[in-house]
Amino acid sequence: MGRSNINRFAKRQRDLTDVLGRFRPPLVALVMVNTFGILGFMMIDDYPFIDAVYQTVFTLTTVGYQETHPISDLGKVFVVVLILVGVMTWTYALGTAISVMVNENVIGKFREAIMVQQVREYQDHFIVAGYTDIGRETIRMLQRQRIPYVVLDDDPERIARAEEDMLHELLPLNPFHNESYRKANIGQARGMITAFGDDADNITAVVTGKIMEDESGHKLLIITVAEHHESRAKLEKVGADVVILPHELIGQRISALALHPPDPEHSSFLDRVAFGEFLNLDIREVRINKGSVLDGVAIRDSGIRNALGANIMGIRKRGKRKLLLMPNPDITIHFGDQVLIMGTLSQLEGLPEFLHPEREAIHHDPTNWDADSEQLDDMDEPTEPVTTRSNAALTQE
Repeated sequence: MGRSNINRFAKRQRDLTDVLGRFRPPLVALVMVNTFGILGFMMIDDYPFIDAVYQTVFTLTTVGYQETHPISDLGKVFVVVLILVGVMTWTYALGTAISVMVNENVIGKFREAIMVQQVREYQDHFIVAGYTDIGRETIRMLQRQRIPYVVLDDDPERIARAEEDMLHELLPLNPFHNESYRKANIGQARGMITAFGDDADNITAVVTGKIMEDESGHKLLIITVAEHHESRAKLEKVGADVVILPHELIGQRISALALHPPDPEHSSFLDRVAFGEFLNLDIREVRINKGSVLDGVAIRDSGIRNALGANIMGIRKRGKRKLLLMPNPDITIHFGDQVLIMGTLSQLEGLPEFLHPEREAIHHDPTNWDADSEQLDDMDEPTEPVTTRSNAALTQE
């Protein structure tokens, strides 16, 4: 890691040196024409050095001040030559500067450098690869929940759309390059989200994320989308923790609405919770680990209502697929069960400490299981990650 950091620093130095090197010829030309003017005034009309500098500067800048000393006919010819040479030199210098600013995207690199510096301060943020329609909506929800994020995308059209949306948290970098994720401070990130319209792009981005995860030694929650069912297994194989099929979710939502039409005058309460209309309300699904205060305790005796003000809305028993909503309060919670808890954000902040008073509880992250939970060999399938669940999903189950 130390050598790679040195190599990246050396590369950035070389890039900066190359850009600055483009300014060297016009700067040299400006120095030479000023030196030519100073020496000319001193040699032709015996100007003192300071007066020669003064006369050269206002001659080249064509501000039109009067001469500080009488000037000979030869001196007048020299001034004409100096003005012509100066105008051509300034034209060349300004043309070169504009060319470098445009072709080398100096302004863009400056903005990128500022954003990279800001991202270095980020912690527990999400890296969103691709400012697509899905990525755009994802960012909107992250903004509403005030969750830090940074977007990686180098597609000109999507960058232009981000600028129209006044999105400042954008690094115009290739989302498939390792260096882009280093600049996005992946070592401090909570997770990575890829939402490209092409499954091959999502697979490449996930593989890149896993490589950077191994390099940084920091476990990430990697969420992606798939356009085709057969791509889900591939994405999971290369390391995606959560693979979402948008058309599958839409179909589930439509079927749920068809079977259980909502009140026409009011939107679904659970949908409003799930999609952030109630910014202070959330639903968490937590796995009960060994040592949890809820292990072996009946729901009515859990004490979660008195301790936090939150409520247990559902439970999925270990090894079972069915989610029991509004469960019987006499049901006993055991190690390996998953419990659905609803409360305000401030109430749920105290949930880890409530579950494991003696140690920090596991965050709702499917990549962050402890050694105990990894031993659930008798479970039928991996359980769902902790998340805010939509009405469609709950109805489907």
